[in-house]
Amino acid sequence: MTAVLTAWFGIAPPTLADGVPAAITPPLPRASLPSPELPRESEFTLTQFKSAKATFDEPQRAVAGIVARQANISNFGTACGPSLSMTVAPDAMLAVRVSAPCLPYDAIWFEHEELAFTVPMPLTGELAFLLPALDTDAELTATLSDGTVLNARNHVPDARNFARVALQWSGADPGELVAKAPRVLDGKVIHLGQSPDANGAVLQVFSSRISDQTASGVVRLSMRAPVTAANCGSGQVARVRRMVPGEPTSIYGLILNGPGCGAIGQSLQLNNVLQDLKLSGN
Repeated sequence: MTAVLTAWFGIAPPTLADGVPAAITPPLPRASLPSPELPRESEFTLTQFKSAKATFDEPQRAVAGIVARQANISNFGTACGPSLSMTVAPDAMLAVRVSAPCLPYDAIWFEHEELAFTVPMPLTGELAFLLPALDTDAELTATLSDGTVLNARNHVPDARNFARVALQWSGADPGELVAKAPRVLDGKVIHLGQSPDANGAVLQVFSSRISDQTASGVVRLSMRAPVTAANCGSGQVARVRRMVPGEPTSIYGLILNGPGCGAIGQSLQLNNVLQDLKLSGN
Protein backbone atom coordinates (compact mmCIF):
# COMPACT_ATOMS: atom_id res chain seq x y z
CA MET A 1 0.00 0.00 0.00
CA THR A 2 2.85 2.33 0.87
CA ALA A 3 4.49 1.58 -2.39
CA VAL A 4 1.29 2.30 -4.26
CA LEU A 5 0.85 5.70 -2.50
CA THR A 6 4.49 6.50 -3.23
CA ALA A 7 4.13 5.65 -6.87
CA TRP A 8 0.78 7.42 -7.30
CA PHE A 9 1.30 10.68 -5.34
CA GLY A 10 5.10 10.88 -5.29
CA ILE A 11 5.10 11.29 -1.49
CA ALA A 12 7.71 9.67 0.67
CA PRO A 13 6.26 7.57 3.50
CA PRO A 14 6.50 9.03 6.99
CA THR A 15 9.05 7.71 9.40
CA LEU A 16 7.77 4.87 11.53
CA ALA A 17 8.22 4.87 15.25
CA ASP A 18 7.38 1.68 17.03
CA GLY A 19 5.15 0.78 14.10
CA VAL A 20 3.08 3.98 14.37
CA PRO A 21 3.25 6.44 11.48
CA ALA A 22 4.79 9.77 12.43
CA ALA A 23 2.70 12.94 12.07
CA ILE A 24 2.89 14.70 8.76
CA THR A 25 4.42 18.13 9.27
CA PRO A 26 5.39 20.79 6.73
CA PRO A 27 9.06 21.15 6.11
CA LEU A 28 10.87 23.75 8.19
CA PRO A 29 11.80 27.00 6.41
CA ARG A 30 15.31 27.14 5.19
CA ALA A 31 15.84 30.71 6.53
CA SER A 32 14.35 32.45 9.52
CA LEU A 33 11.74 35.14 8.77
CA PRO A 34 12.58 38.67 9.91
CA SER A 35 10.53 40.06 12.78
CA PRO A 36 8.20 42.96 11.85
CA GLU A 37 9.58 46.35 12.75
CA LEU A 38 7.48 48.33 15.21
CA PRO A 39 7.15 52.08 14.59
CA ARG A 40 9.00 54.32 16.92
CA GLU A 41 7.02 55.97 19.67
CA SER A 42 8.12 59.39 18.43
CA GLU A 43 6.29 58.76 15.17
CA PHE A 44 2.84 58.41 16.91
CA THR A 45 0.59 61.46 16.62
CA LEU A 46 -1.84 61.56 19.51
CA THR A 47 -5.06 63.55 19.16
CA GLN A 48 -6.97 64.37 22.30
CA PHE A 49 -10.78 64.66 21.99
CA LYS A 50 -12.67 66.70 24.54
CA SER A 51 -16.37 66.02 25.08
CA ALA A 52 -18.34 69.24 24.70
CA LYS A 53 -20.86 70.10 27.40
CA ALA A 54 -24.46 70.01 26.23
CA THR A 55 -26.00 73.47 26.24
CA PHE A 56 -29.63 73.54 27.28
CA ASP A 57 -30.40 77.12 26.30
CA GLU A 58 -31.35 76.38 22.70
CA PRO A 59 -33.54 73.33 23.48
CA GLN A 60 -35.25 75.26 26.26
CA ARG A 61 -35.92 78.20 23.98
CA ALA A 62 -37.37 75.87 21.34
CA VAL A 63 -39.62 74.11 23.85
CA ALA A 64 -40.71 77.42 25.30
CA GLY A 65 -41.71 78.58 21.84
CA ILE A 66 -43.74 75.42 21.24
CA VAL A 67 -45.50 75.75 24.58
CA ALA A 68 -46.25 79.40 23.91
CA ARG A 69 -47.77 78.57 20.56
CA GLN A 70 -49.77 75.67 21.94
CA ALA A 71 -51.14 77.90 24.70
CA ASN A 72 -53.04 79.75 21.95
CA ILE A 73 -54.49 76.60 20.37
CA SER A 74 -57.85 75.08 21.25
CA ASN A 75 -58.50 71.43 22.06
CA PHE A 76 -59.51 70.98 18.44
CA GLY A 77 -56.16 72.26 17.14
CA THR A 78 -57.52 75.60 15.92
CA ALA A 79 -56.27 79.08 16.79
CA CYS A 80 -57.86 80.72 19.82
CA GLY A 81 -58.23 84.15 18.24
CA PRO A 82 -61.96 85.04 18.26
CA SER A 83 -63.68 86.49 15.20
CA LEU A 84 -67.08 87.84 14.16
CA SER A 85 -68.46 87.99 10.62
CA MET A 86 -71.82 89.23 9.35
CA THR A 87 -73.06 88.88 5.77
CA VAL A 88 -76.36 89.86 4.15
CA ALA A 89 -78.82 87.02 3.57
CA PRO A 90 -82.20 86.98 1.76
CA ASP A 91 -85.22 88.72 3.31
CA ALA A 92 -83.08 91.39 4.98
CA MET A 93 -81.50 88.85 7.31
CA LEU A 94 -77.93 88.86 8.61
CA ALA A 95 -75.91 85.65 8.62
CA VAL A 96 -73.82 85.91 11.81
CA ARG A 97 -70.85 83.70 12.56
CA VAL A 98 -68.78 83.81 15.76
CA SER A 99 -65.61 81.79 16.28
CA ALA A 100 -64.13 81.48 19.79
CA PRO A 101 -62.79 77.89 20.01
CA CYS A 102 -60.99 78.52 23.32
CA LEU A 103 -64.19 79.70 25.03
CA PRO A 104 -66.58 76.73 24.73
CA TYR A 105 -69.89 77.08 26.56
CA ASP A 106 -69.28 80.81 26.87
CA ALA A 107 -72.28 83.15 27.09
CA ILE A 108 -71.97 85.80 24.38
CA TRP A 109 -73.69 89.16 24.83
CA PHE A 110 -74.92 90.56 21.49
CA GLU A 111 -76.08 94.13 20.90
CA HIS A 112 -77.92 95.12 17.72
CA GLU A 113 -79.49 98.56 17.27
CA GLU A 114 -79.78 99.24 21.02
CA LEU A 115 -81.26 95.82 21.78
CA ALA A 116 -79.44 92.88 23.36
CA PHE A 117 -79.63 89.10 23.66
CA THR A 118 -77.37 86.34 25.00
CA VAL A 119 -76.43 83.15 23.18
CA PRO A 120 -74.48 80.20 24.68
CA MET A 121 -71.46 79.05 22.72
CA PRO A 122 -71.42 75.30 21.85
CA LEU A 123 -68.53 72.96 22.69
CA THR A 124 -66.85 73.58 19.33
CA GLY A 125 -66.66 77.33 19.92
CA GLU A 126 -68.33 77.96 16.55
CA LEU A 127 -71.70 79.74 16.47
CA ALA A 128 -73.94 80.63 13.50
CA PHE A 129 -77.44 82.08 13.32
CA LEU A 130 -79.68 84.45 11.32
CA LEU A 131 -80.54 87.88 12.70
CA PRO A 132 -83.26 90.15 11.28
CA ALA A 133 -81.68 93.47 10.35
CA LEU A 134 -83.30 96.28 12.35
CA ASP A 135 -81.75 99.04 10.23
CA THR A 136 -80.46 99.50 6.71
CA ASP A 137 -77.00 100.18 8.17
CA ALA A 138 -76.83 97.28 10.57
CA GLU A 139 -74.25 97.05 13.34
CA LEU A 140 -73.60 94.14 15.68
CA THR A 141 -71.38 93.91 18.77
CA ALA A 142 -70.43 90.66 20.48
CA THR A 143 -68.88 90.71 23.97
CA LEU A 144 -67.15 87.55 25.25
CA SER A 145 -66.67 86.54 28.88
CA ASP A 146 -62.96 87.42 28.78
CA GLY A 147 -63.79 91.03 27.88
CA THR A 148 -63.10 90.73 24.15
CA VAL A 149 -65.41 92.95 22.08
CA LEU A 150 -66.02 92.11 18.40
CA ASN A 151 -67.78 94.39 15.93
CA ALA A 152 -69.34 93.92 12.51
CA ARG A 153 -71.23 96.21 10.17
CA ASN A 154 -73.12 95.76 6.90
CA HIS A 155 -75.48 97.66 4.63
CA VAL A 156 -78.89 95.98 4.21
CA PRO A 157 -80.92 98.03 1.70
CA ASP A 158 -83.77 95.50 1.68
CA ALA A 159 -84.49 96.23 5.36
CA ARG A 160 -86.52 99.30 4.32
CA ASN A 161 -89.08 96.93 2.80
CA PHE A 162 -89.89 95.22 6.11
CA ALA A 163 -92.03 96.14 9.08
CA ARG A 164 -90.32 94.85 12.21
CA VAL A 165 -91.15 95.15 15.89
CA ALA A 166 -88.44 93.76 18.19
CA LEU A 167 -88.96 93.01 21.88
CA GLN A 168 -86.06 92.40 24.29
CA TRP A 169 -86.77 90.60 27.55
CA SER A 170 -84.17 90.83 30.33
CA GLY A 171 -83.82 88.40 33.21
CA ALA A 172 -84.12 84.70 33.95
CA ASP A 173 -87.85 84.39 33.21
CA PRO A 174 -88.42 85.96 29.80
CA GLY A 175 -91.86 86.23 28.31
CA GLU A 176 -92.81 86.14 24.65
CA LEU A 177 -94.04 88.39 21.90
CA VAL A 178 -97.49 87.45 20.62
CA ALA A 179 -98.56 88.52 17.13
CA LYS A 180 -102.04 87.86 15.78
CA ALA A 181 -102.43 88.68 12.12
CA PRO A 182 -104.68 87.68 9.20
CA ARG A 183 -103.35 84.81 7.13
CA VAL A 184 -103.04 87.07 4.12
CA LEU A 185 -100.23 88.94 5.85
CA ASP A 186 -96.84 87.32 5.44
CA GLY A 187 -95.46 87.69 8.95
CA LYS A 188 -93.56 85.60 11.50
CA VAL A 189 -91.98 85.89 14.93
CA ILE A 190 -88.25 85.12 15.19
CA HIS A 191 -86.79 84.07 18.56
CA LEU A 192 -83.14 84.77 19.40
CA GLY A 193 -81.02 83.97 22.45
CA GLN A 194 -81.40 82.26 25.80
CA SER A 195 -81.58 83.79 29.28
CA PRO A 196 -80.55 81.25 31.96
CA ASP A 197 -80.07 83.87 34.69
CA ALA A 198 -80.67 87.50 35.59
CA ASN A 199 -77.74 88.61 33.42
CA GLY A 200 -79.21 87.20 30.22
CA ALA A 201 -81.66 88.51 27.64
CA VAL A 202 -83.72 87.21 24.73
CA LEU A 203 -84.88 88.99 21.59
CA GLN A 204 -88.10 88.33 19.67
CA VAL A 205 -88.84 90.03 16.36
CA PHE A 206 -92.09 90.18 14.42
CA SER A 207 -91.22 90.63 10.74
CA SER A 208 -93.44 91.21 7.70
CA ARG A 209 -92.45 92.25 4.19
CA ILE A 210 -94.21 95.30 2.78
CA SER A 211 -94.60 95.36 -1.00
CA ASP A 212 -97.06 96.22 -3.74
CA GLN A 213 -98.66 92.82 -3.27
CA THR A 214 -99.06 93.11 0.49
CA ALA A 215 -102.66 92.89 1.61
CA SER A 216 -103.95 95.44 4.08
CA GLY A 217 -104.49 94.33 7.63
CA VAL A 218 -103.77 94.91 11.29
CA VAL A 219 -101.31 92.90 13.37
CA ARG A 220 -102.31 92.78 17.03
CA LEU A 221 -99.17 92.74 19.17
CA SER A 222 -99.14 91.79 22.84
CA MET A 223 -96.83 90.36 25.49
CA ARG A 224 -97.25 87.17 27.49
CA ALA A 225 -95.18 86.79 30.66
CA PRO A 226 -94.96 83.99 33.25
CA VAL A 227 -95.21 84.87 36.93
CA THR A 228 -92.37 83.31 38.92
CA ALA A 229 -90.82 83.68 42.34
CA ALA A 230 -88.11 85.86 40.77
CA ASN A 231 -90.43 88.44 39.20
CA CYS A 232 -93.71 88.25 41.15
CA GLY A 233 -92.74 91.24 43.27
CA SER A 234 -90.28 93.21 41.16
CA GLY A 235 -91.72 92.59 37.72
CA GLN A 236 -89.75 92.49 34.47
CA VAL A 237 -87.82 94.85 32.24
CA ALA A 238 -88.31 94.92 28.48
CA ARG A 239 -87.20 97.08 25.55
CA VAL A 240 -88.92 97.66 22.21
CA ARG A 241 -87.69 98.80 18.80
CA ARG A 242 -90.24 99.60 16.11
CA MET A 243 -89.18 99.92 12.47
CA VAL A 244 -92.09 100.35 10.06
CA PRO A 245 -91.94 101.82 6.52
CA GLY A 246 -93.52 105.25 6.48
CA GLU A 247 -93.04 105.76 10.23
CA PRO A 248 -90.11 107.17 12.21
CA THR A 249 -88.10 104.44 13.95
CA SER A 250 -88.77 104.41 17.69
CA ILE A 251 -87.18 102.64 20.64
CA TYR A 252 -88.33 102.68 24.26
CA GLY A 253 -88.15 100.68 27.50
CA LEU A 254 -90.90 99.03 29.52
CA ILE A 255 -91.06 98.18 33.22
CA LEU A 256 -93.73 95.61 34.01
CA ASN A 257 -94.84 95.61 37.64
CA GLY A 258 -95.18 92.28 39.40
CA PRO A 259 -98.77 91.11 40.02
CA GLY A 260 -97.92 89.74 43.47
CA CYS A 261 -96.51 86.39 44.52
CA GLY A 262 -99.99 84.95 44.90
CA ALA A 263 -100.05 84.71 41.09
CA ILE A 264 -96.96 82.47 40.81
CA GLY A 265 -97.53 79.87 38.12
CA GLN A 266 -99.89 82.01 36.09
CA SER A 267 -99.21 83.49 32.66
CA LEU A 268 -100.24 87.10 32.14
CA GLN A 269 -101.38 88.38 28.76
CA LEU A 270 -100.43 92.06 28.46
CA ASN A 271 -102.59 93.68 25.81
CA ASN A 272 -102.45 97.29 24.70
CA VAL A 273 -98.79 97.52 25.75
CA LEU A 274 -97.41 97.42 22.22
CA GLN A 275 -98.80 99.52 19.39
CA ASP A 276 -100.55 97.45 16.73
CA LEU A 277 -99.15 97.30 13.20
CA LYS A 278 -101.36 98.61 10.45
CA LEU A 279 -99.98 97.14 7.23
CA SER A 280 -101.01 97.95 3.71
CA GLY A 281 -99.54 97.52 0.25
CA ASN A 282 -97.86 100.45 -1.42
